[in-house]
Amino acid sequence: MEQIMKKMMDMGMRQFMDESRKELGMSDETYLKDCKDERELDERFMELEMERKQRMLVNDYIACMQTAHNRYEDICYVAGVLDAVKMLNRLGVLTGIQVSEEKRQNVLGICHI
Repeated sequence: MEQIMKKMMDMGMRQFMDESRKELGMSDETYLKDCKDERELDERFMELEMERKQRMLVNDYIACMQTAHNRYEDICYVAGVLDAVKMLNRLGVLTGIQVSEEKRQNVLGICHI
């Protein structure tokens, strides 16, 4: 999986991913509302009276969740690309390109990061 993702990133996939997600995200009402809610909740969180140790624990927890979710977004994007290639191949649109079931399962089976 790491090799597939690295190769795709080396070939410019990161730029495609970022542009596609930004375009789709900025046109999705639910996503935009969630972003607004997140900003408001962040402001309220910063106003809470907490000990430094407590605030650091919560900040670390949030950062860990964000990192895991960002990584999983990348994995899902790559899985979608692999599935699309496989489907196009099955439909006969592409010829000579094979996405093995093992590679597909490796991509989809990674839930822990």
